[in-house]
Amino acid sequence: MRKSKAIEAVRVAQEITAIRVALHQHGYRLRKRPKQPVWTVYVTDDNFYQMAYQPAPISSWVLYPQNNDASHNTIMNIIQGALTLRPAGIAGRVS
Repeated sequence: MRKSKAIEAVRVAQEITAIRVALHQHGYRLRKRPKQPVWTVYVTDDNFYQMAYQPAPISSWVLYPQNNDASHNTIMNIIQGALTLRPAGIAGRVS
């Protein structure tokens, strides 16, 4: 059975709230891009990543650029931690 778009929107809104709080606690700044489902995660003023939600069939959060440096891995771990702290059945996948 397919989930309704409204339920999906509420879940994504709850996830972004949890992610924002977790990133803020670790000293990162987060800013939503206008009219896009994309958030900019600032490590420093010159170093930033784009975080986007990929809707179904993927249904996961993606961080661009996808490289394996220390800050990318740290941010992904924070995002995964924020989503796993949520009640069971609500947490999404992170790729």
